[in-house]
Amino acid sequence: MFQVSRRVDYAVRIMIELGMQPSGTFMSARRVSARTAVPKAFLHKITADLVRTNLIMTQTGPTGGLALQQACSEISLLNIIEAIEGPICLNICLLRPQECNRDRICPGHDVWGRLQTMVVNELRNTNLAALVEEAFRLKKDPRLVNGSNIPYLYPSRDVSTHAVIFQENA
Repeated sequence: MFQVSRRVDYAVRIMIELGMQPSGTFMSARRVSARTAVPKAFLHKITADLVRTNLIMTQTGPTGGLALQQACSEISLLNIIEAIEGPICLNICLLRPQECNRDRICPGHDVWGRLQTMVVNELRNTNLAALVEEAFRLKKDPRLVNGSNIPYLYPSRDVSTHAVIFQENA
């Protein structure tokens, strides 16, 4: 299944939590872990990538912890994903021209290129400030899952339906 990795999901959670803090405020790793449900073992590995790419900073000591290194408005979802996974490339044929010897004759090549452009643009245009704003809104007024426009792959909440689907794909 094509999906965002758990590491990326955790990184986004961490960044949103840090973005919800007043600017320049350090938050302990223990508190970040508790508030985001990111296990501490993962937290340390993910924050190392976020520090390496200058998205967050760490400070030791009793008032230390983790904090954003840039303003929320300057950090895109693309920055976060690429800090964890590297550049987005939906298909190997998009790495560089003629990476695939079928570039010039493959009818799918243009589709992959358009899709990659759309995905990258959406991620680049979604900044952490917008996600933080939505997080504050959802704290006050959580969304109704059944009433949303989210295109769930398996919209049914019937567990027996999921069991059959997963058994068929096993």
